[in-house]
Amino acid sequence: MTRDTCRHTDPMTGVVAEVGTDGVPVGLALPADLLDRPSTEVARAVLRTLTAAAGDARELLERLAAEDDDGHGRDQREWDDDEVRETVP
Repeated sequence: MTRDTCRHTDPMTGVVAEVGTDGVPVGLALPADLLDRPSTEVARAVLRTLTAAAGDARELLERLAAEDDDGHGRDQREWDDDEVRETVP
């Protein structure tokens, strides 16, 4: 399984965050001028951007799971419990 990621850029600050569909942040970039601001402002910008990227990654994961549940690449006979019971002696 390949790990997909989602990237989000905060339009107010220019902070860029990338989060994998497993919920793990894989990248964070801050503009140099942001580091001259108070640390609370920097922290808010980073958290806001990470949260948005994580939300996008979750939506992507749910969409991918829904596509999987549509039967793409899966043989439904593999999951037929009645058929399995009939083959058990």
